[in-house]
Amino acid sequence: MASSRLSLNLFQLRREVDEVPSYLPMAVWYGGGKTRATMIKHPQAGDEKEWRRDLRRIKECGFNTVKTWVDWAASEPAPGQYCYRAQDLIMEICQELGLKVIIQLYLDSAPDWLSNLYPDSRYISAGGDPIVSQGSPGFCYDHPGVRGKAETFMQETAGHFRDRKELIGWDLWSEPHIVQWAYFDYLPQPAVFCYCHYTTQRFRDWLRARYGSIEALNSAWYRTFSSWDVVDAPRFISLMTYTDAFDWQEFIMDKLAEDLRWRAETVRQIDPWHVVASHSDIPCLMTLPRANQGAPDDWRMAKVVDIWGTSFYPKHVGAKETNDPALRSAELSQIRSSCAAVGKPYWLGELQGGHGYVGMFAAEATAQDESEWTWQPISHGAKGLCYYAWHPMNRGYESAGFGLANLDGTPSERALVAGAAAKIVTANMDLFLEAEPVAAETAILYNVNANVMWTNMREKSSYLPSRSLLGAYRSLFEENIPADYLHLEEIEAGQLCKYKVLYMPFSLTFTAKAAAAVGQFVHSGGTVIAEARTAWNDEHGVCGEIIPGFGLSEVFGCREVGVYSTPQINMAHEEQVIPITVTENFNGFSWLQSGAQLAGYGVRQTLEVTSPSAVVLAKFNDGRPAIVGNRYGKGVAILVGTFLSFTAETLRVRHNLNFLKEFALGAGVRRPVRVEPEEHHGMIEVRLLRTVSSPASSLIFLFNHYAEEREVRVTVKLERTRVDGDTRGQLYDLAAENGVPADWGKDYLRFTRRLKSGEVWVARIVAD
Repeated sequence: MASSRLSLNLFQLRREVDEVPSYLPMAVWYGGGKTRATMIKHPQAGDEKEWRRDLRRIKECGFNTVKTWVDWAASEPAPGQYCYRAQDLIMEICQELGLKVIIQLYLDSAPDWLSNLYPDSRYISAGGDPIVSQGSPGFCYDHPGVRGKAETFMQETAGHFRDRKELIGWDLWSEPHIVQWAYFDYLPQPAVFCYCHYTTQRFRDWLRARYGSIEALNSAWYRTFSSWDVVDAPRFISLMTYTDAFDWQEFIMDKLAEDLRWRAETVRQIDPWHVVASHSDIPCLMTLPRANQGAPDDWRMAKVVDIWGTSFYPKHVGAKETNDPALRSAELSQIRSSCAAVGKPYWLGELQGGHGYVGMFAAEATAQDESEWTWQPISHGAKGLCYYAWHPMNRGYESAGFGLANLDGTPSERALVAGAAAKIVTANMDLFLEAEPVAAETAILYNVNANVMWTNMREKSSYLPSRSLLGAYRSLFEENIPADYLHLEEIEAGQLCKYKVLYMPFSLTFTAKAAAAVGQFVHSGGTVIAEARTAWNDEHGVCGEIIPGFGLSEVFGCREVGVYSTPQINMAHEEQVIPITVTENFNGFSWLQSGAQLAGYGVRQTLEVTSPSAVVLAKFNDGRPAIVGNRYGKGVAILVGTFLSFTAETLRVRHNLNFLKEFALGAGVRRPVRVEPEEHHGMIEVRLLRTVSSPASSLIFLFNHYAEEREVRVTVKLERTRVDGDTRGQLYDLAAENGVPADWGKDYLRFTRRLKSGEVWVARIVAD
């Protein structure tokens, strides 16, 4: 983590100015009255009184910030004619009330006059159909005219607001996609990416930079292009090669990052003092590059703005799975990891504030939900939250949903609970700004190229890769063991040295550089657990002669000699589980007992031992090797010939979860906290944040996910402060504002707490 103030704090002036304090926003979306985000209602007679009442209620609840939006269509109704009346009034009232403001720049509802100026600026579907804008999705920003007008609008807006004292930052792109929240069911071909002339030319330029010559491109794509001018963007998956599709999807991810960079640099030219931020619709852990109209890679996006983050809607359409504590934690860990990789904090650009609505489908959001949704991201180190929204939506298919307020504008119980949390954060802002998660000793590989390959295998969803990545995380979450998600590029850059254990649950593709880094990691004493068909292909989708490739067969002490896949590999069916029986106790892992039953899924990869140091640890029912463990140098490499993590997640196979967890414990991974009794399986979640300047000072968060009250005994591992005796200190309840009895040892703190169902308890630990 970088040491600058910006790396620790969310919203502050970019320029180091002593009189400007650091700030952590606990914000609410508000655009004036009951207008739905991101629509704008220009103020009429009597509106000021209503808006002032709303904003006063937001302040009284405990929130310190408002996020409002500048909508291009409404704010530039005619070329060069600008109107910011609504935002000016909101900001004036906020200044009077002592509320800070974040401005969301919303370009995707582009003004209709653009189509008259630039008739060739429409998005083009994969089938060649021009897409008519209905306010959204707007027009293609690769068109030079559209880009120029958007740039002028952003500069005009930045200049209008940059000197406002209540302004603390810009949210430049809400949930970046190629095409924003519009669905084209009438088209015979999908319209997930734009295939217009200008985007195609941009793609050709990208290819030219990547390959250098048309000859090199022809070799990679197995084509016979005569010049760059005839190269077209891929529209379908070819039997011949994955490489063209790989490149197109790689280009899309780069394009999203570069388009965000363009927005950031445009605003910074006019306003170099305020933070520029953005946020995805969902962490890329749960998406694929071509899913949801072109999803970004969080690691790339985090590089180009001061603050990157995500939206967080656990009950958007009532799916129980999305409100699962372990899944929520995995998403937060992934978005935090992507930002930490470049030394930046993360935030939630949108946090669900009310009932989830899509048409007639609804999910009730309770005050208990709101408490968990508020504290869980903060316990993962979030440096800002923005609730979506104050008023419920009043039009569109989300009508009546997502508001912290009731339909009549009065604060709901959810608003009061969220506001109470906001008051605690504001009152202890310096502490929450400085506190960072305990450094993880385990990492889970996020392999974006493997996900790309999955889409090119004609699979229609992200089910297998995302659930595999979640299963590995769940096994650690249940023991309150911190875990990072590690991008393949971070492995190539030598970041494995920070960890003791690396999980690779879905790594169908690999690179030579990453493989060398993994080999060195194991040889130096690390532990790696990989699953089916690791390093099957290179980053271009080309299969090697040996699986796993790039020399990893030597690391794992085995190779693939056969493979079989089950039907419906992308779905979870208990009848398709692949039984595995442990046959050997592995030296150093005494918990791995002969006869234990594990459950694989999807793929049955037959492994052949190739090293005298390798041992067959488990077999399939036909007697063929299923899991091979190898001593390589000072470390251990385990290769599993099926998808254990997937089954651990989707079917919650207990033996699988224990198998994955025990590798971390067996490798000496330390647990910063212990909960007794131990068999809670994640239902008692404990998270620990340590302050950067004083490791003896910590924040601790306890979550009771049970439906009933529970009493737990918690032991916290402290940074050793005393050599000659027991540590002394204070355990301080931040909500009750009082001390809590605790037992102190040389390097630990132990206390007992009774938690109500759904209760979140937040305390500060100060060791002397």
